[in-house]
Amino acid sequence: MSEQNIAFNVEGVSCENCARNIKNQLTQLNGVYNVIVDIESKRVAIEYDDERLDADILKGTIEDMGYIVK
Repeated sequence: MSEQNIAFNVEGVSCENCARNIKNQLTQLNGVYNVIVDIESKRVAIEYDDERLDADILKGTIEDMGYIVK
């Protein structure tokens, strides 16, 4: 197990519902340990196992929900 942290700037995160949906979707991925969504800064911080997932999968999961990841 190799624990990593990554943060993305995500456009379109504007409310608690957005934050909850992103968190719920990401935590369903095998290897995601923790997700913090900061609505004010529009940042999503993810703690994950990089032997199971990579940043592209995490980014793609958020983008598939209709958000723009920078």
